[in-house]
Amino acid sequence: MLIQVLLSFAIVVLITFVLIGKQTHAARAWKKVAFSVFLLLMFGAVLFPNSTTWLASLVGVGRGADLLLYGLALTFVGYVLNEYSHRQRDRDTVVRLARKVALLDANTRYKLEGDK
Repeated sequence: MLIQVLLSFAIVVLITFVLIGKQTHAARAWKKVAFSVFLLLMFGAVLFPNSTTWLASLVGVGRGADLLLYGLALTFVGYVLNEYSHRQRDRDTVVRLARKVALLDANTRYKLEGDK
């Protein structure tokens, strides 16, 4: 089925963009563009509800509502992967900062003890 190929490809793209690359200005711009396209598609689905059924039958899904559910699930997975990568990056930053503070603290204590 075409929907299986499309969803599989979309998942691979999400994993690639979210987990592999560093957060650059281009990546943030890509996310803004993708979100804007998503909003335009939602707007189109609201204005023309039969278009979702037509598109669903085109890709091999029974109903338009099912296709929207697949899209929502894919969007949710993308969001979760994105948040996970941000959280990992934040954790790494906190660990590096804690190590630097510990080294500075130890160095300061050593200097103070040496002055006595």
